[in-house]
Amino acid sequence: TDFLSAILNIVIILATPVIVFFIIYAGYLYVTARGNAAQVEQATRALTYAIIGGVLIIGAVAIAEIVKNLVSNFTA
Repeated sequence: TDFLSAILNIVIILATPVIVFFIIYAGYLYVTARGNAAQVEQATRALTYAIIGGVLIIGAVAIAEIVKNLVSNFTA
């Protein structure tokens, strides 16, 4: 379980800047869309995928911690 926690911590460290970059990129797409419906849709899709990716990574860490706590409680 410690190995899995270490791997997930590394994934969080590497994924956080990527997620922030894509959120900033989606904001840039919104600004440069200037009301063009296709570009606004592309920006919305980019922002949605960035947020979903962040939630999935945080969810993976949360699930790993829950499983780790359950296993440690049953073995103690």
